[in-house]
Amino acid sequence: MAEPILVADIGGTNARFALIEINESGQLIQRDANRFRAEDFETVRDAAAAYIETVGDKPKRACFAAAGPISDEGVEFTNSHWRLTHDEIHSALKLDQFLIVNDFFALAAGTAHLKAGETIEVKPGVGDASTPTLVIGPGTGLGQALIVPTPGGSHIVSTEGGHVSFAPRTEEEIAVMQFIAREHPRVSVERLLSGRGLVNIHRALCVIADTPRVALQADEISAAALDQSYPIAMQAVEVFCSVLGRVAGDAVLSTGARAGVLLGGGILPKIQEIFLNSSFVEKFLDKGRMRDYVEPVPISLITSDGVALYGAAAALLMENGH
Repeated sequence: MAEPILVADIGGTNARFALIEINESGQLIQRDANRFRAEDFETVRDAAAAYIETVGDKPKRACFAAAGPISDEGVEFTNSHWRLTHDEIHSALKLDQFLIVNDFFALAAGTAHLKAGETIEVKPGVGDASTPTLVIGPGTGLGQALIVPTPGGSHIVSTEGGHVSFAPRTEEEIAVMQFIAREHPRVSVERLLSGRGLVNIHRALCVIADTPRVALQADEISAAALDQSYPIAMQAVEVFCSVLGRVAGDAVLSTGARAGVLLGGGILPKIQEIFLNSSFVEKFLDKGRMRDYVEPVPISLITSDGVALYGAAAALLMENGH
């Protein structure tokens, strides 16, 4: 096998590292995956060095996928104290080659390496393979990318679609937006469709219901909704899924991504049971006279958390012309 590639998927909360090897058939093989919490390390460099210590290998090539827009200097994370700079990692890890890509670029690139059983059908559809595929999903933020078919193969375009303005439709959604607008004058969809967004929805619903707020983090809201122990948590998750359906449908309309929608991110697999029984699909289709445009679009949920790691390796290989 060729020398392993160090890969990372760095979000606002966690950083996942792994080594990717390429076998004689050209397949990507992942090994030694490990997860580190951002709050436990002062810098990305420290987390990467800790990972390398655990595996004992000293790879010469690396690609890190990061949750934020990429500049020449690196990445200023939208939802984390970390900052990722090309020169710092390249030098500290003594790499011959180092690449930084957007996390949803990596997720989109990794979808070509999905294995059987790593997706669940959310909505069937024939799709239109001549158009883009939308990759979208909530985690620490709301990521979005497009896989665009071209005569030379697929071309991936990462976007900042999570920062488009939220457009509420119901009285409840308007009230939630007004609550969030007290703290954030411009309410983007990420203010609702993310870990913090779920907390924002829950806080807003407590105020709307004039109920004393139980201070819960996103994972606690999800857990309370799953075991049906707290009605407002259940309501918050339903609003979350409903808004996501509408936003995903709007993204298909605005990008023409009728080949399909792939849902990623860290939240949906954790609330899978609720999500699959929510009004997500109903709201996705609720496009008035444009319903026929989105109705043929198939939707799947990615259940594997290692797809972006494969995608990071694939991005590095693309950079090298493979």
